Amino acid sequence: MKRLFVKSLFAALSALSLATLSLTANALQLTPQQMANVTLSTATVATREAAATITVNGTLRADQRRLFRVSPVVDGLVTELNVVVQTTVRKGQVLARLHSTTLGQAQTDYLEALARYDVARADYRRIKGLSDDGVVAKSRLIAAESQYKMADAVLDQRHRELSLAGMNRAQIKRLAKHPDDIAGYALLSPADGMLLEVAVESGQMLAAGELAFRLADLSVVWADVQIPVARIGDVALGSHAAIRVAAYPQQRFGGRLEALSGEVEVSSQTLAGRVVIDNQQGLLRPGMYVQAELQGAAHAGLMVPASALFRRGNDNYVFIVSGPRSFSPTKVSTGQPTGGWIELKSGVSAGAVVVSGGVAELKSHWQYQGGE
Repeated sequence: MKRLFVKSLFAALSALSLATLSLTANALQLTPQQMANVTLSTATVATREAAATITVNGTLRADQRRLFRVSPVVDGLVTELNVVVQTTVRKGQVLARLHSTTLGQAQTDYLEALARYDVARADYRRIKGLSDDGVVAKSRLIAAESQYKMADAVLDQRHRELSLAGMNRAQIKRLAKHPDDIAGYALLSPADGMLLEVAVESGQMLAAGELAFRLADLSVVWADVQIPVARIGDVALGSHAAIRVAAYPQQRFGGRLEALSGEVEVSSQTLAGRVVIDNQQGLLRPGMYVQAELQGAAHAGLMVPASALFRRGNDNYVFIVSGPRSFSPTKVSTGQPTGGWIELKSGVSAGAVVVSGGVAELKSHWQYQGGE
């Protein structure tokens, strides 16, 4: 790329009214004085490999796999509410405490079964020892063993009932050591996240399965984007995406295209896509509008800097350097822009030298002398 240094744009515009312009074979011919008063840079048309960039709009939403509903497994009365909506919570944090007569009855049944099991086990061990010494009859040992196994089966059933009621092993074990602490239980946060909804109040009676809290882990979010049908062939699953939002114009958030819809939206002729975005900083929120730059598949083609292109009516043109002070405006057809470059599909050949800087000044000269 070479540069032709000039004086000032003001001098170029002043000289324009006095210039003598001529066209030779449809080329713009500048005088030596005009050349001295414009700043041009050039580039050679050459084959480059580049990936097309597709810019699409979209909307953020929570990752569906990271949305959580918190509901009681058994009915209960809310005795304590510890959180409010739109606040962050940690996994295992107590959101609310409840009192449940249903759970209390299940816990009481478990404690009774545990007591019967302890008695039956002790009785069986005692009688087995006597039987081994020949003191008691075999039939008595069989009866004691039967009672022991029955008590064990009942205890196992009561244990499962507590598990179904939402109690874990540690809580059940603690219940055996603190038998007076029954009927109360806590609703815990299943993950780190943001509380999107708090649907309970202190003193409220909740039925089993009724929504109490809704929260989202926003460390990863989704962007729903619409890809024009004409550009579907330029993207593939796994394509990198650079995400921009109005709230943080200087930042770019990294993502990747995770999914494409199975059908095209008829009215808009677009295909829905889903971009997964890392949001560890927590800056992105569901509902935000985004602009996503999807990196398409790499391909080779004749490329020039995008700055070489200019419009005339509905057509694209470039200025080909055709002599020391001669520039031929040439209509071209273009492909997709990528990284400051644009593909030329027709109109020029490899090796041609085009103007890539100062194009607007040349276009002004061309229009002044009647170029079209």
